[in-house]
Amino acid sequence: MRAASYLGRMSNTTVEAFGPADVARICEMLFTAAAEGLVVVDPTGAILMHNPRFAVMFGYSDKGLLGQPIEVLIPQQLRARHIEHRAAYHAKPVRRSMGIGMDLRGRRKDGSEFPVEISLNHFELDGHTYVMGLVTDITLRHEAEKALQRSNQELEDRVEQRTQQLREAERGLREALDKERELHALKSRFVAMASHEFRTPLSTIMSSVDLIARYTDGAGDERVGKHVARIRGKVREMTAMLNEFLSLERIEQGQVVVQPAPADLVHQCIELIEELRALTRTGQTITYDHDGAERNVTLDQQMLSNIITNLVTNAVKYSPEDKPIRLHTTINEGRVLVTVTDEGMGIPAEDQVHLFERFFRGSNAITIQGTGLGLNLVKRYLDLMHGSISFTSRPGATMFKVELPQHLSP
Repeated sequence: MRAASYLGRMSNTTVEAFGPADVARICEMLFTAAAEGLVVVDPTGAILMHNPRFAVMFGYSDKGLLGQPIEVLIPQQLRARHIEHRAAYHAKPVRRSMGIGMDLRGRRKDGSEFPVEISLNHFELDGHTYVMGLVTDITLRHEAEKALQRSNQELEDRVEQRTQQLREAERGLREALDKERELHALKSRFVAMASHEFRTPLSTIMSSVDLIARYTDGAGDERVGKHVARIRGKVREMTAMLNEFLSLERIEQGQVVVQPAPADLVHQCIELIEELRALTRTGQTITYDHDGAERNVTLDQQMLSNIITNLVTNAVKYSPEDKPIRLHTTINEGRVLVTVTDEGMGIPAEDQVHLFERFFRGSNAITIQGTGLGLNLVKRYLDLMHGSISFTSRPGATMFKVELPQHLSP
């Protein structure tokens, strides 16, 4: 039979604008022009008709499949099972799809296989049941799915690889942090031990020097007095350095607590200046003045003394002979202002950003003795007392300005 006669008799729809011959021609055009493969099979599985797309899909000529069993289009290893499935379908035909979610494959004339999806329907004609199949070549979709699976797998592999790298990096970081903690604890114990152990012989040296000075007092030997003064100066320097190390260690361990107490700011500064004058070089002077009648403060006196001592000591250390150092204080609207001014070498512009870092030494101060901790300690003390520090510097003029609350709560 021709396709038109089949399709014309299969159609249950009538359109008044078309006659039976027109409907038959339209159905035949739809059948032959369909982009998917269409095939009609009789109850024995023989191919009765198909459209051109179906033949091209399986690599046959227009009439090369007519009369052949449908199993020739199925892979060899699946043909016997397909005969059983076909018989069961003819016994109880229903409309259904095949291949969705399955790896259903067709076999071309040259023996190659390709993935397909199939939709089945049935109809009766002259008392016989026929099956119509709609076959879709899903090779491109199948390849796209495989490519997507490969991409997903590659992505998962990359994620797993990166995750593993992050785990290893985290483990390395934790090990490094643990090691750093161990080294920090070891350093803390060493600094504390060394500082205490050095203080004992330094105290002995200072006591012996005091005795030498007493025994030689009045002997008239200027050389002895000169050497005694030099030894005293060096012992004070070493003691100051040890104190800086101990102070830094106590702050980093959280052992330093602010202890505010009432005091006379002017009286405290005068006492400090009298002690610090012993450190000045030839011709250097330290002057002090205070503005205003208000002079009472409530601050941690030891911290305040350390701050002023560090700033004035630095001014003495980095200023040449015959240059003045000025300490100035004032209390205004509940704020204490302290300034220390010198006419020394100044701080290079490129070093100023690092000035308060611990162990930092300016590029023009390498040959001058020091630990690089003084200003770092000053900044830490001020942080504890809610204060601040700023400075301006150029060769021949440097000024540090400290600001603190006048009264701290206990």
